[in-house]
Amino acid sequence: MGRVANPKLASLWRDRVERQRRSGLSILEYCRREGFSAGSFYAWKRLLHASRSTAESKSKKQVQQRASHGQPPRGGFVQVPFTVDSMIEVRFADGTTVSVSAEKLAVTSETLQALQREGVANA
Repeated sequence: MGRVANPKLASLWRDRVERQRRSGLSILEYCRREGFSAGSFYAWKRLLHASRSTAESKSKKQVQQRASHGQPPRGGFVQVPFTVDSMIEVRFADGTTVSVSAEKLAVTSETLQALQREGVANA
């Protein structure tokens, strides 16, 4: 029951569920005003929740598998325990290596994330 067969229909119902949530109306009142059955609404809400939970669970499992193999999650940073006098080495996909003092890690991390957001890190 976790898989949605028709993406367009799922998108329509996802919008309906979200609009009901924002409306402040009860589900019964919202469905009456919009002209569809509360039974259909509840069924789709349950199906969409199950589909989202399955996708989130799969994603979380993939991250855990990558971490157990010593691989960082895709598109993210990995937290690494260190002592105050530690040096952290950051290796980029192109082979560039940067060594950073643990004391400066927060500032360096913010800078790297800003560069990544701007697309500089992917150039």
